[in-house]
Amino acid sequence: MELRHLHVVLAVARAGSISRAASQLKIAQAGLTAQVRRIEGSLGGPLFLRRTDGVELTELGRHVVLRAQDLVERFDDLLATSHKLAARGDSGIRLGGVTGSPTALLVGVVREVLPSLPQTTHVERGGDTVLELVRTGELDLALVVEFPRTPLRIPAAVGLRGVVTERMLVGVPAGHRLSGRSEVLLSELAGEEWVVLDENHGGRLNLELACEAVGFTPRCAHFGADPVAAADLVRSTGAVAGFFPGHDPPGVLLKPIIGNPVHRRITLVWNDDAAEHVDGVHAGLVRAYHERTPHSGRLLAS
Repeated sequence: MELRHLHVVLAVARAGSISRAASQLKIAQAGLTAQVRRIEGSLGGPLFLRRTDGVELTELGRHVVLRAQDLVERFDDLLATSHKLAARGDSGIRLGGVTGSPTALLVGVVREVLPSLPQTTHVERGGDTVLELVRTGELDLALVVEFPRTPLRIPAAVGLRGVVTERMLVGVPAGHRLSGRSEVLLSELAGEEWVVLDENHGGRLNLELACEAVGFTPRCAHFGADPVAAADLVRSTGAVAGFFPGHDPPGVLLKPIIGNPVHRRITLVWNDDAAEHVDGVHAGLVRAYHERTPHSGRLLAS
């Protein structure tokens, strides 16, 4: 049995007919029939039941097709990732992050821990995109963000270690009715107009669910803003917005929310090629985060 034989089985299964599969594979029908019989002999039994209108998988056939599809996909992935790694050569270390994550901290820490390695950095909107780039070797180390009610699906080939869990702060304009408070209840923001930051990580959904849990639906009026634009909108319209530590927008007062109802986890992810650097980078990230925002989140050891 060779990989090409699995491709033959999958082609016949997809086509549902020896003749159609032979046409697609551009080989004679008699030749394909002979190949299928030899494959069936190698596997110990018939894979297909012959019908007047085509073929139907046997129980053994269904098992073989399921496993063959997995093997073929993994082999194709091996080829693709190997070509990418070979093409990359010794080009240094590739870093990444999602919008809203402290990617700049990662860049600074890697520059400190691995000063001799050239760096490139890619920031993507979606955590799934970043994880796929790490899985395929196009990124070595990256930061992703996830909220409790919208967790990411981490591929088995990607390593991960938590850096910090941080709580959302609500930003209000100077002169707001809550501007004199050291912290606020989420329920006190019922009726406020909200600015929704451009995050593709589930932040808006988690905010809405938290608000609904205390009895109101947030009135989201401004969408797709980055932290700078969100701060401008807060100042100019009197709206409120959720910010995370690391942003200190002028003219906007950041208030902790009692009970920390909305929080997110910052996670370091990596592929096998970068595993040797993880301990040093992770320790540097935790230290750098604590120095930047000493009281903003719960630091994680793993």
